[in-house]
Amino acid sequence: MRYRDAGVDLDKQRRLHQLAAGLLGGGVGSYVRWLGLGGVEVALHVDGVGTKTIWLAEAGRLEVAGWDCLAVNINDVVCDGFRAVAAVDYVAVAPGMEEAASAVLRGLGEAAGRAGVVILGGETAILPDLVKGVDVVCTVMAVREAAPRRPEPGDYIVGLESTGPHANGYSLLRRLFRLDEHICGGRAADVLLQPVALYDGVLTLMKEGLVKSAAHITGGGFAKLKRALHGLGAEVELGRIPCWAEEVLRRGVPREEAYRVFNMGVGMALVTDAPRDLVRRAEDLGYAARVIGRVKEGGPVAVDGVVF
Repeated sequence: MRYRDAGVDLDKQRRLHQLAAGLLGGGVGSYVRWLGLGGVEVALHVDGVGTKTIWLAEAGRLEVAGWDCLAVNINDVVCDGFRAVAAVDYVAVAPGMEEAASAVLRGLGEAAGRAGVVILGGETAILPDLVKGVDVVCTVMAVREAAPRRPEPGDYIVGLESTGPHANGYSLLRRLFRLDEHICGGRAADVLLQPVALYDGVLTLMKEGLVKSAAHITGGGFAKLKRALHGLGAEVELGRIPCWAEEVLRRGVPREEAYRVFNMGVGMALVTDAPRDLVRRAEDLGYAARVIGRVKEGGPVAVDGVVF
């Protein structure tokens, strides 16, 4: 089964992105655009939780949606050296699901407290006919605290482990699994609905000079790594993938498709010229880290043999 079979055509999505790009201005990063205001570079960035909320509602875990909404934005902006300082949210629910919005906001508050982000406002909408479940979106304001550097051939790529599929590919996952079945030694709900890992510590590593550039592995899978390489190639061998990712492959998702949809156990990829020091410091900050690849002069980005 492919993502297209679950209703998500990545080629059509890319065309929409290309159309939207014609409207954009400001400074250009790998993940964000920014403006200079009073000598400070300030970015706005928006992302949502997507169809993971369908399962979270079924499992009674919508607090995770609030957490995820802020985490996915923070993880994007740190790749360009920005720290999220404030956020607004948009929560849309179907009639009768008003308590769902309350749960989302509790999770959002928890993530904001953990990351030191101020919630400045938001919109909670009850939308009969238009929304049948819960839709959760956040926008963050972020300020520049570090500047990514250009990678060079011979640099290393360090992977930070994910806590699961994070917030991507759930339209496909919902075709492959049932929440009440047992996989990987536990209930699918417990394996597949973990909160998104918060990689705000990557900004510290960048400020210390250990991280040259970073890629948040989200929608599009390891194609995101190309953003951090600025035209260079790479050879990546994950070495191991988590049980849930193995199960995705076992249930019929082609390998090339899986690596383009899911993070396969690596939520963030970091480019460095000091791999041992980076792994040690990342572990100091609580991340499970390992060297997964090298940067090359040319050629494609290849991850476990899948070419991007």
